[in-house]
Amino acid sequence: MKKNIIVLSFVPLFILTSFLFAYNNNFNNFKSYEPTSSDNASFTLISTGDIGLGRFVNYQIIVNGDPTYPFLNIASYLKSADFTIINLESPLIKNCPTIVTGFKFCGLSQNSHGLIFAGIDGANLANNHTTNYGIEGLLETEALLKDNNIIPIGLSNEIKYASINGVKVAFVGFVELNNNWTGLSNATDNNLKILITEAEDNADVVIVSFHWGPEYTHNPSDNQIRLARIAIDYGADLILGNHSHWIQPLEKYKDKYISYAQGNTIFDQDWSQKTKEGVIYKFEYLNGKFEKIDEKYTVIENNSQPRFADEAETERIKSYITPL
Repeated sequence: MKKNIIVLSFVPLFILTSFLFAYNNNFNNFKSYEPTSSDNASFTLISTGDIGLGRFVNYQIIVNGDPTYPFLNIASYLKSADFTIINLESPLIKNCPTIVTGFKFCGLSQNSHGLIFAGIDGANLANNHTTNYGIEGLLETEALLKDNNIIPIGLSNEIKYASINGVKVAFVGFVELNNNWTGLSNATDNNLKILITEAEDNADVVIVSFHWGPEYTHNPSDNQIRLARIAIDYGADLILGNHSHWIQPLEKYKDKYISYAQGNTIFDQDWSQKTKEGVIYKFEYLNGKFEKIDEKYTVIENNSQPRFADEAETERIKSYITPL
């Protein structure tokens, strides 16, 4: 009889304990993300201008028999950061035709070995050329990057997360240009609000990549400036833009950097000097914010392979840029 009393007394206690455990577990699942980084947590990040491994660049890779060819002069620098992010302006697919002209871009899938060689960690795909070979080409590129431990950014309103030196970082990519890109994150005001606020709730740091604005100008459009600033208002910590194929200013808004465009890092536009030029920024995240700690200017040769600009070239390139 005493044994039965003990068992019966235990049953209500067990039910209560189970209820409390389930309640606490559900609460933990739904509560806001608590930042994990301490005040002295830090990491370095490198961002580049447009990188296209298609068209004539793809042809040069084939001719040289070396997918690392476009990166040979800059790879060691790109690998010097904890995380390196690019805008990849061409799908990488197995059956890419060898085409050196026109506006339909692709590169061979083996060109990904150049990205690996250069230490690329993330690639924004939210741009106007990654769907040149349809959704199939986009998905093939996404799978290829994932297989090589490169984070594909900017697809279908996705937020990507990475832990960099113990700091949880969220990456969001957007393409502006008419905002009707199937399979990509379009830069509508509503998308910015939803994705950036969600990212800010679930990470220590939010980095937003944009493909935006008119081409061949050093001046960001009013809409670029507006989008960058509302992205920061929603919680972005760093804005990285591209598309103009010319370098545009780097500015600070609410003590956070906006890189409107970094020119061409690897691209086949040798018909003008300015489209052969780019800038690579290195940032450090420390004490809860980013600071720019270095910049390297580049000049593309052989319509495919950048080198670092010399002192005179650097000063000439910088003279184009008017601060905002």
